[in-house]
Amino acid sequence: MRVHLGGHLSWYDPQKRSWLELSQPKPITLLDLARRLGVPPAEIAVAAVNRRAVELETGMAAGDDEVEFHPPVGGG
Repeated sequence: MRVHLGGHLSWYDPQKRSWLELSQPKPITLLDLARRLGVPPAEIAVAAVNRRAVELETGMAAGDDEVEFHPPVGGG
């Protein structure tokens, strides 16, 4: 599984990587995946699996899926 930590979310990875390769043969909810990676769910505004937006709480991923987490974006 490839996981993208968009924006400042890469700071939650000890090596500050924006792309991670994980072994996850069994399905996992994106909420559990975020917790596994140490990313606070409150910091994730948009989640996607294979480029399709999904709910963080119910979206599932496994195997060769590509997961993206993006924080909220602000402007002025």
